[in-house]
Amino acid sequence: MEIRSSNIPLEILKNYFLTYPKNIPDYLKKMPKQFDEKNPNTRTVKTCSGLLNLYTRSVLFTSPFDIQVNFEKDGSWQAHVGHGGLGDNTVSDVPYQQFFKHKDNKKYKALLKFSFGINVQYKYPVHLNNPWWSLNNFETVPGVLNCKNPLDLNFFIPIETNVEILSIPQGTPLILISSEVDSKIKLRFIKKPFDNRLINGLHYRFSTLKDMLLKRKFDV
Repeated sequence: MEIRSSNIPLEILKNYFLTYPKNIPDYLKKMPKQFDEKNPNTRTVKTCSGLLNLYTRSVLFTSPFDIQVNFEKDGSWQAHVGHGGLGDNTVSDVPYQQFFKHKDNKKYKALLKFSFGINVQYKYPVHLNNPWWSLNNFETVPGVLNCKNPLDLNFFIPIETNVEILSIPQGTPLILISSEVDSKIKLRFIKKPFDNRLINGLHYRFSTLKDMLLKRKFDV
């Protein structure tokens, strides 16, 4: 998987993409395989093959910044991202008309989108999973990225109605990026900027057409 960023220096960004076994929560690393050493039938979740398979084929993306979002009673909110001058990092909300209008809902009051100017590229589709085993006080929405061409790595967090402050300290697990095939993801951090035309195929086609027409004009 190739990772690029226009905002965050790669030597810093490398610390927040963790592969197996560094992506496993610390408490699971310390957990014994049996809760009764004398009884082999008392295995803990550490021996669960489903858990092991998940982490061996996944990359854990953790927060490069401290993030805090304050929610007011009137429905407004304000986000603070402690990016330390590392470029623009955006927090936005999904408009009511796009989602909540179409579903009876009393559990959530907002759906926030986070984007840090990070692009990923991989030969296979990848699943974006909520890192449930990290036991955060929030959850991220699952999805699938078809990122054969560079795609913005963004994620969504639903906000429950009783939440007044969403606090995400630096290093908090945000999403598990899991390969669709049974193989470990190898990371490459690329300094060379990508061509935006690779992201938007339509733009690429129009750009190609424009270049071709200009060439014909000058040839004539």
